[in-house]
Amino acid sequence: MEVLFGLEERILDTKRDLEERAALLASRDLAVPGGEDLVLGFFLDDRLVATGALVGNILQGIAVTREMEGEGAAAAVTSALLKKAVERGMRKVFLYSKPQEARLFRELGFSLLAEAAERSGLAASLLEWGTEGIESWKARMAKIAEGKPAGAGAVVVNCNPFTLGHRRLLEHAAGASPWLYVLVVQEDRSLFPFDVRLHLVREGAADLANVTVLPGGPYVISSATFPSYFTRVPAGGDPRKITELYAALDLEMFRLHVAPALGVAVRYVGTEPYCPVTSVYNDLMKRILPAGGEECPPVEVREIPRFEMAGRPVSASRVRELIREGRLAEAAALVPKTTAKWLKSEEAAPVLERIRTSGSRH
Repeated sequence: MEVLFGLEERILDTKRDLEERAALLASRDLAVPGGEDLVLGFFLDDRLVATGALVGNILQGIAVTREMEGEGAAAAVTSALLKKAVERGMRKVFLYSKPQEARLFRELGFSLLAEAAERSGLAASLLEWGTEGIESWKARMAKIAEGKPAGAGAVVVNCNPFTLGHRRLLEHAAGASPWLYVLVVQEDRSLFPFDVRLHLVREGAADLANVTVLPGGPYVISSATFPSYFTRVPAGGDPRKITELYAALDLEMFRLHVAPALGVAVRYVGTEPYCPVTSVYNDLMKRILPAGGEECPPVEVREIPRFEMAGRPVSASRVRELIREGRLAEAAALVPKTTAKWLKSEEAAPVLERIRTSGSRH
């Protein structure tokens, strides 16, 4: 138990405390984030007046009562959470805020990454704090792009696992681009682990001479830039509006940071007949990326029809469904030989078992 800025700090873990915290969040039009690793509460005369949480390396659910506005309570919450994050070995922390509150967090050492406002009226700023920020990441990407042709193409993929549909998309994009960067989503929330997905994409695209396959890192469809891609929207939230806001933020990140660092002029994407989240994302992509801006040129978006077999789109979700049903031979027919070989290896056994016993949509 600590006292900070005149407030008593406690870890919230009892039912009563968490109910009080949920009520405080609701009073500030915020939902309980869900998936919290640590929830802090700050008390004045035994009344909860401020709260915040760590969800992985993201600060979420920061709220103060109206009576405490302007009294330094939000700064106290943020400082305490940063201290806990550092104690846990985190070198980078992300934070969402309302755009009008971003200045407060910048004064605490956060850097603004992107802002987005959707037609629904929702708006958010994404900020980061830490010793290894986006400028270092962009410098590494620019180094990779040195000597590569200008006007490159880019594809962002999860590949859970790498299928013939992914292969056809990469073939098309590589054939239409002087160089192609394939960014594999690094967030390890999929049934196929990230290192396996990255390996299968690299193996499956090894014969394409003008292709570089890269980890997406923390700035490309991650739990920081697009959390609703990986988790359900918290109760009380409007799923489509929240998905649109997060998708817009992720696309702003690509427009402002990723594309300029790699010299990307065109982003390729396959049509999405199944996943509503990805469908929303693709629709926003066509609106946001071609707009460009003062410091970043427009990025053309080219949507490629999904590859089909026997009149049915080939998808990673279909491959996982077949594996879940024990129809491995049928699943192998929907993936390149490199993926099929891996599926039959000893290394694949625990992954296949996990798929068979999991109800996860990812």
